[in-house]
Amino acid sequence: MTRLVAIALTLASAMPAAAAPRMAVVRVKDIYAELPSTAQQQQQFKTERDAITKAPQAEELRRIITQLQALQARLSDKSKPLDEEGARKLARQYELTRQEAQTLQREFENFRAEREKDINRKMVAAMRESLTRIHETARRIAAEQGCDLVLDGSGHTNTGVPFLLYQKNPPDLTAVVKAALQDAASAPATPAPLNP
Repeated sequence: MTRLVAIALTLASAMPAAAAPRMAVVRVKDIYAELPSTAQQQQQFKTERDAITKAPQAEELRRIITQLQALQARLSDKSKPLDEEGARKLARQYELTRQEAQTLQREFENFRAEREKDINRKMVAAMRESLTRIHETARRIAAEQGCDLVLDGSGHTNTGVPFLLYQKNPPDLTAVVKAALQDAASAPATPAPLNP
């Protein structure tokens, strides 16, 4: 991003003074946060993450843990001592249940990791799609308004410091880009022509 700013400044200084470049700013982060599709996607991803804990694998793991706790309670209950044979059978059953619980725990962890990877992939793809729409709309509007350069006023470098350090009242296209994206989202899809 620093290279982009350096190139823009180099190009700007190389142009004749009479033809100073017209620059504009767009706050991409603000637009992205306010897109209706962003809220819908966030809700969808939250629902998918919640579904992981309600999956049959999670239910089975919870069931076996409950059994394990009940067996542990019976083994350690001093008020109702078990005879030696009963204690041995219960201890064996406890050990088998514990091993089953460990296996189910590993299986559930693998299942959860795969599902979360899948959700994260979908999130990245959805974010890229939204950002592409924002960038294309900003480019189109900037070209219509005669801007030579458009910078993201909300962007940050990898150190967290904004890369746009100074701006002297450049045209802010954020509201126009938001409106264009909302118009595009609310416009009805063009119906397919009917074949007579």
